[in-house]
Amino acid sequence: MFENRFSHDKAALTPADLDHLEFAIGKKLPTSFRNHYLKYNGGMPARGYWVGEDDFEPIEVAAFKPITIGDSTVLSTYQLMLKKQVLPAHLLPFANDWGGNFFCLNLDTGAVSYFTTDNFDSDLSPEENQARSERPLCSDFQRFVQGLVDEEDVDEE
Repeated sequence: MFENRFSHDKAALTPADLDHLEFAIGKKLPTSFRNHYLKYNGGMPARGYWVGEDDFEPIEVAAFKPITIGDSTVLSTYQLMLKKQVLPAHLLPFANDWGGNFFCLNLDTGAVSYFTTDNFDSDLSPEENQARSERPLCSDFQRFVQGLVDEEDVDEE
């Protein structure tokens, strides 16, 4: 499988930057996640569409969040979404779509989920809203990144 290249990424990271993120979230990051971010600190994927094996429409990744530099880093987004009780603590938002929904790394399993932020029900608890907003996409971060396809390939699916 061809590598998915990224553009508009931020300044290169060091392993210490990722160690700092791990310390702040209290979890180890999968090796594939660390390796990806050492190569690309955020940015836009050349191939940006996820086409799942379910009946859902393809989802376009707008951008991966940087670990360092900028207003909307992985850590700042994670902390804000925890504070607002939008995301459960085991989901680390590393990318978003054009509508502000997140692609998240499951910190317990290493899987990738899509998390919608626009369908919260005020009659439900934060935990109930979180559970209904999460949609598992892929069991592995690297498989997710490499499984993204070009827009032209979406129509062929």
